Amino acid sequence: MSPIVTFLIGAAILLMLLFYIGTVVHKSKRLIGSALILLMTAFSVITVKNLSIPLGIDLKGGSEFVVELQKGKADDGTEKPVTAESVQQAIAILEKRLNPEGTKDLTMQPQGADRILIQMPGVKAEEFADVRAKIQQVAHLEFRIVHQSSSSKLAEIKANGGVKEPGWEEAKYKKQLDKDGKEIPDRGSELVRNRPDMEGRYVKSAFANTDAEGWKVYLNLDSAGSKLFDDIAAVNKGRQLAIIVDGEIISAPTLQTDHFGGTAVISGNFNQKSAFQLATLLENPLENPMTILSESAVSSAYGQSSIDQGKWVGIAGLAITTLFMLFIYRLAGLIAIVGLVINLAILFGGMSLFQFTLTMPGIAGIVLTIGMAVDANVLIYERLREEMEAGRTLASALEAAYDKAFSAIADSNITTLISAIILFVISGGLVKGFAITLMIGLLSSMIGALIVTRVIFMWVIDKGILKKITTTKIIPDKIFDVLAKAKGFILASLVITAISFATLGYKGAASFGIDFRGGALVHVELKPGKNIADADLDTLLKGLKLENGKSIGSYYPQRKGTATGGDVIAIRSEFDAGPVIAQAVQAKFADATLGAQSSRVGAVIGTESAKTSLIALAVALVGIFIYLMARFEFAFALGAIVALFHDVLMVPGLCVLFGQELSLIHIGAMLTIAGYSINDTIVVFDRIRETIQRGGAGTIRELMNEAICKTLSRTLLTGPTALAPMIVLLFLGNPAMLEFAMPITIGVVLGTYSSIFIASPLVLWYATKTGQSLKRKVLDTHEQAQKAAAAVAAAKTV
Repeated sequence: MSPIVTFLIGAAILLMLLFYIGTVVHKSKRLIGSALILLMTAFSVITVKNLSIPLGIDLKGGSEFVVELQKGKADDGTEKPVTAESVQQAIAILEKRLNPEGTKDLTMQPQGADRILIQMPGVKAEEFADVRAKIQQVAHLEFRIVHQSSSSKLAEIKANGGVKEPGWEEAKYKKQLDKDGKEIPDRGSELVRNRPDMEGRYVKSAFANTDAEGWKVYLNLDSAGSKLFDDIAAVNKGRQLAIIVDGEIISAPTLQTDHFGGTAVISGNFNQKSAFQLATLLENPLENPMTILSESAVSSAYGQSSIDQGKWVGIAGLAITTLFMLFIYRLAGLIAIVGLVINLAILFGGMSLFQFTLTMPGIAGIVLTIGMAVDANVLIYERLREEMEAGRTLASALEAAYDKAFSAIADSNITTLISAIILFVISGGLVKGFAITLMIGLLSSMIGALIVTRVIFMWVIDKGILKKITTTKIIPDKIFDVLAKAKGFILASLVITAISFATLGYKGAASFGIDFRGGALVHVELKPGKNIADADLDTLLKGLKLENGKSIGSYYPQRKGTATGGDVIAIRSEFDAGPVIAQAVQAKFADATLGAQSSRVGAVIGTESAKTSLIALAVALVGIFIYLMARFEFAFALGAIVALFHDVLMVPGLCVLFGQELSLIHIGAMLTIAGYSINDTIVVFDRIRETIQRGGAGTIRELMNEAICKTLSRTLLTGPTALAPMIVLLFLGNPAMLEFAMPITIGVVLGTYSSIFIASPLVLWYATKTGQSLKRKVLDTHEQAQKAAAAVAAAKTV
C-alpha cells in the first residue's frame, strides 16, 4: 500500500471520527459510526497482511549486544579517550566484521557517549559464539622480532624466579585448531621485543587464500609499511618475526629474504573459517577495546515456540473472557466481545502501520489488553442496568449509560496511559515492547468500547433485535456499611506489607535477578515428551569450564511447563558462564531440546537499570498524582495515591515470596499495576462525587457507602475479567510471560481490594481529621463547573 493511499485512508478515518463525535443526529451517528468501524477494521486487516508486524529478537531469534568502548592506547603509550568519532568508527568496523556481504539484517546505533547497541535478528544458535568473538576482538596487530635464543632465555628467566630480560618480554602462542577442528597442543611461548618493531596500522588490506601448504592470511602493506618491513627484514634476515594479534602470537615465521615487496604472509594451521576470520579482523582493527555489558541470544526454534504459546494464551484468554461476558450479560456480552475482536484488529493494524516491534512482553501486553478492554464495557453495562432499573427505555438508558461512564473511562485510561508513556520513554529493550502494546491497546480499547459497541447497540435496538438487557446479578442491591470494616482491612494490609518487606530484607541481594545485579540466564525449552534428568544436568554443569580453565561457579536450575507440552529449564549463573552453559546443554542434549534463549547483564548495566527503574516509578507516581489533583479534590487524590503506594510496594516482596527474582519486567508490571489500581479507584471516586452532586440526604459517610456499594458489582466483575488472561499466562506462558503474569495477578487482586477498603476510608479519614466538609467542596466544584459550562454555551450563542 502506497504512502499516499495510507495518508488518504488515515485522513478519511480522522474526518469520519470528527463527524461521529460532532453529530447529534441519531441516524447520521449510526451510519457514520458503521462506516468508520468498517473502514478502520478493513484498513487494519489489510495493513497487517501487507506489512506484517516486525518481530523482536526474542520472538524471531537472533542476538542483541550492548557494548561499551574502553580507552585505547596511542602510539606513544598514552590513553586514547573514547570520542564520538571513535564510536562511529567502531560501528563502521563492526559492520564490516559482522556483515561483510551486506546481506544480514544488522542494526547498530550509539547509546550514550561510549556504547553501541547491536541487533542481529535471524542469527543461528551455532553462530552466537562467533558473533561474540568478532565483537570483542580488537585485532591489534604487531610485528616483533623473536630473541635468537628464545627457548634457552625463557628457561633461564624461569630458573631465576621470573627476572625479566631487559628489552624483551614473553608472549604466548594463541590456542588454535587443526584442519580437523581439534585443538593443537600448547605451543608454549617466545621471548620477543617489549616494543613493536612495526605496528599493524600499515596494513592496507588483508585476505585469506590457500595453497599446497594450507590456508594462509596475506597482508598488503602501504608504501610506508612496505619500506619499514623491508628495513626490518634487511637487519634481521634469518631470524624469526612474531606476528602478534591482541597480545598472542599467531605465528613466528623466519625472515628468509630482505625484500618482501609490500606483502607479508601469516601461516598457522588455519582452516578456511579461521583464516577468513583473521583476515577480516586484521583489515578492520578496533582502536578502542570493547566490553560486552549485556547480551541476549535466542534460537529461532525458541522464538517460534514463544509465538505459538502466545497464540494459545491469547485464544484461551479470549475464550474465558467470552464465556464470562456471555454468562453475565447474555447478548450484550456478545456485543462486547465483537468490540474486543475489532479492538485487537485495530491494535495489530496500528503496530503494523507504524512498524512497532512485537516482543515477548508485548504478547503479555496484548493479553492484558484483552482483560482491560472488557473493563470499560462492564462499566457501561452496569450503568445501563441501573438506568433500566430506574425506568428508562432501552434507547435512552443506553445514551445515559455511555454519557455517565465516559468520565470514569477517560480518567482511568489516561492514568494508565501516563504509566505506559513513562515506561516507553525511560525503559529500553523488551520492556519498551510491552509499553508500546499497552499504549496502542488502551487507545484501541477506548475505540472498541465507546464507538464499536455503541454503534452495534444502535443497530440492534433500532431494528428491534434487542428490546431488553438481561444480566446476572452477583451483588444484591443493598447498602453495606463498608467503611465500618476499614480498620480491620487496613490492619491486614499493614501485616501483608510487613511480610512483603521482610521477605525482601531476608533474601537481600538474592531478591534481584540478573537485570539488576548482573549475571546470566539461560532458558532451554525441551521438546514435548522429552526430559533431561536433574542428575544428568547437574553432572554436565559441574564439569563445565570457562575459557580460562576456571569453574563456571554457582548455578541455579529451575523448571516450568509450557503451553506446547514441553518443559523449560531456566539456569541462572555468573556472567561469564552463560554462553558456556547454553552451548553445552544444547550440544549434550540436542535430541531433547527445542531451542534456547540466553541473556547476560553486566553489573554496570544492572546498577543503571535499578536507578532508571526507580526514576520511572517515581515519575509515574508523581504524574498520576498531578493528574488526580487536577481532576479531583485533594482528599481524593491523597487517598488514591496512598492506595497506589499500597499496591505497588506490596508486589515485589510477594513475588519474591512466591519464588521469583525481580527483573525489569517486574518494573513494567508495577507501572501497569499503578494504572490498573488508579483505574479501579477512579471509578469508585467518580461514583462518590456523582452521589454527592446528586444532592441526596445523609452524612458524607452514608453517601460514600452508597456509592461504594453501587460500584461493588462492577469492581468484582472487572477483577475476574482482567485476572482471567493473567491466570492463563501463569499456567501456559513461558518463563518471560510468567515473570509478568505473577506481579500483574497479585496487583489486580490488590488494586480491586484497595480501591474499596483502603482508598475510600482514607478519603473519609482525611476529611474528618482536617474538619473540612468534603460534601461542600464537591458541590462547590460542581457548581463552578456548571457556571463555566453555561458561560461557554452563552458565548457560543452570541
